[in-house]
Amino acid sequence: MLIAFANSKGGVGKSTLAVHLAVWLHDHGNRVALLDTDKQRSSSAWAVEAEPKLTVRTAGTHEEVASSVQELAEKHEFIVADAPGGLEELSRTVLILADLAFFPVLPSILDLRSVAEATKLLKFAQSINGGRPEGRLILNRLRKRDRISRELTEAAPALGLTVARTTIRDLQAYRNAAQQGTVVTRMGARERDAAAELTQLFVELMTEKLVFVERDQDASDHVSEIGIGEGRLNGKASLAK
Repeated sequence: MLIAFANSKGGVGKSTLAVHLAVWLHDHGNRVALLDTDKQRSSSAWAVEAEPKLTVRTAGTHEEVASSVQELAEKHEFIVADAPGGLEELSRTVLILADLAFFPVLPSILDLRSVAEATKLLKFAQSINGGRPEGRLILNRLRKRDRISRELTEAAPALGLTVARTTIRDLQAYRNAAQQGTVVTRMGARERDAAAELTQLFVELMTEKLVFVERDQDASDHVSEIGIGEGRLNGKASLAK
């Protein structure tokens, strides 16, 4: 399964969310690869430092993206792709190949306008792929007392994309994680609030795509869906059938 983080505007938190999702899926027992197609290569550098066991690839052309996805899909259950900022041709390639597409958006007028462009590209990809990829809008770096944050939350449902119920706040924890080469879900009690909201977001976005296979003492398989706050790291999360 290819999961793409994209937007027509850079600096919206694509790399942060891509790295966190890749590590989160890895920590739940999946074989995960991160594909960095952004010229800045920030997500690939961060991912290598955060979790050396992740498979990390970079791609800068249509051919490299297509061949990387095909190769990685053979040995990985999930490929998390960080698409370039701006809806250039490389972003189109990533979205056309994707199963899921997440569009982070910040509380600003420019970001609100960028959603319309992202929606057009998503619909184009869906029109030639039988409705795939499934798209979600993620409200990122919101500030509780900020007027534009409130306006974005109110306006989002009318922007043409399904909006994730869980929103991500503008917390120092995410900047701390990047500086330390880790992710907030591994930073313990000191970043508990950030870890909790991010986990809630990923559970919301991925629950229907994951099941947990737990082995009991008799080595029989017991399958159960992931739940918020369960924190099951002893089982293996895999694609839901």
